[in-house]
Amino acid sequence: MAEPTHLAELEQGLKLWNQWRDNHPKLIPDLMEVDLSGKNLNGFNLFQAELMGANLSGSLLIYTDLTEACVVGAIFDKAILRHAYLNRAKLTRTSFQRADLTMTSLEEANLIRVNFSLADLEGANLYRTNLIAVNFTKANLSRVNFTEAVMTGANLNEAQLIGSNFDKANLTGADLVKANLKGANLSQANLSYTNLREANLSETNLRKANLTGADLTHANLRGANLIEAELDGVILNTSI
Repeated sequence: MAEPTHLAELEQGLKLWNQWRDNHPKLIPDLMEVDLSGKNLNGFNLFQAELMGANLSGSLLIYTDLTEACVVGAIFDKAILRHAYLNRAKLTRTSFQRADLTMTSLEEANLIRVNFSLADLEGANLYRTNLIAVNFTKANLSRVNFTEAVMTGANLNEAQLIGSNFDKANLTGADLVKANLKGANLSQANLSYTNLREANLSETNLRKANLTGADLTHANLRGANLIEAELDGVILNTSI
């Protein structure tokens, strides 16, 4: 449970909260399991805050600093986190269903088994994030930076990935059925044993990518760059 005095400070508003944080730089706010649904937390300093199990559904977190925060099991469904900072945050099993995370920074965050279904992450930075078994079903991931991210077993079914960067990312065993990867950069990415059935890979850069055992049945590869790609065991039934 949350520390009552910390919650009381938060409820005083942005200016007094951030001033309190500045005056107590070594104090880690304890807001575990607190209900902050629908709250306006735009611009709040939540650096390293403990928010495990908190409910932030429908909350406003634009430009909020959640760097290195512990948000394990929290709920951010339908929350607005545009331009928020979640670098190196612990977000295992957190839910962001239908949330707005456009231009959010999540560098090196731990996102194992996070639910981003139907979320909007356009332009977000997920450099070197841990995305094992994450759910991105029908999410908007256009122009997202996934460079060196670990995405093994991720579900990207019907996700929009137009122009996204997967340079050196590991997507082993990921589900990309009907995903739209038009113009994406997948150079040196590990796509071994991925399911890319009916995926749009037109104009993608797959140079030196590992597609060993990948299923590309009915996939659109028109204009794709496959120079030096590893294609052992690839299934290409009626691919374009």
